[in-house]
Amino acid sequence: MTMRQGEDCSGVSQAQRDDLRRRDCVGAAASGASIVLAGAIRRRSAVPVARDAARSGYTSSLMAAVLAVAATVTSVIPASADNRNVPQFPTAWQSKLDTSHPLVGRIWSRAANGFVSAQDYGTALAKSRFILLGEVHDNPDHHALQAWAIRTVSKLRGARLVEGAPQADIVALEMLTSDQNDDLDRFYGRKAKVPRPRTADDFGRMLKWDRLGWPDYAIYAPIIAQALYDQLVLKPASPPRTENRAVSKDGFDALGEGVASALALDRPLPAAAAEGLAVEIRDGHCNMMPETGIPAMSRVQRLRDARMADAMMSVGEWKGGFLIAGNGHVRRDRGVAWYMAARGIPEAEITTVLHVEVRDGMTDPAAYMDPQPPTATFADFIVFTPRTQRPDACEEMRRQMQQMQRKS
Repeated sequence: MTMRQGEDCSGVSQAQRDDLRRRDCVGAAASGASIVLAGAIRRRSAVPVARDAARSGYTSSLMAAVLAVAATVTSVIPASADNRNVPQFPTAWQSKLDTSHPLVGRIWSRAANGFVSAQDYGTALAKSRFILLGEVHDNPDHHALQAWAIRTVSKLRGARLVEGAPQADIVALEMLTSDQNDDLDRFYGRKAKVPRPRTADDFGRMLKWDRLGWPDYAIYAPIIAQALYDQLVLKPASPPRTENRAVSKDGFDALGEGVASALALDRPLPAAAAEGLAVEIRDGHCNMMPETGIPAMSRVQRLRDARMADAMMSVGEWKGGFLIAGNGHVRRDRGVAWYMAARGIPEAEITTVLHVEVRDGMTDPAAYMDPQPPTATFADFIVFTPRTQRPDACEEMRRQMQQMQRKS
């Protein structure tokens, strides 16, 4: 017997249930940013089991009711997958600049020193314990690809197509800070007597996304929807702004006794990596920041990377998870992966992915390797996408600085 993803699994006989081991039979309704949280009938049984349901405050009876309703609707990522083992790679580009560039949609692998298929890429992700997914924040295609990566890992592991991989437990988000845990508790209903299922729309509303200063929630919603569908716990990855300000002003000692050491912030970055970080900060501020401000900004960037590493490692020894963060944070040579390795996580257990916008006239993948310093080890995979149209950030910064100078 073969059940397609999204089909109703009710009424199947006990003898047929083992046939469902390789497929999800329950989907979740998705419409734009809205999606009904649903579990899946996984692995050895057609009986819905809410994996670690207590983490989100759901009772088993409530989850069963949700699953019964959800069994009639479609899955987060449609079952229009190609004939391979991974879902269809998303190439209906939302960004419209340079869509015909020869690198668009291609995946470069450091291990292969060349391009690989979506099948090979997805399989490599599914074998990894910690998967760090970078982005250009306002590019919707990057978020669609991040959601695809989460879905692919869950599918390959759930179908037993990848053996021996640690269980993914969390999706940590750079966009959320640790002082938002109360909002997350309300979202999950952790303190409610009878929690109710929440949707991706609920997440955006209850976490007050429109006040956080990040791009439109609609482009992040596919990630949240997929995490909810796969029953992964959403958690903050970034420190609160008060901590950023304290470290910017007073250094890592402001964190308190022993904290910098525990986060590996007492270890200096390699000289080349530290200089590369300074160059990134200068470029990010359009070379308008005074040199005296670079050390403070570098400390804040290092703090954020170290806190994100700490969030990932909070899953414990036998589990793993995903990080959603800017490309600069997921770098191997000085980002989150560096701090995880400094704290004892084997580098082989970490996979870093940069989602990179193509540039006109640059068709050699090597040209996209970071020149500050030149290194081929700053990422395991680079996924190339079209560019999103955006205002000139440097022009806007010049305008703001001129206004400040006039006021002074």
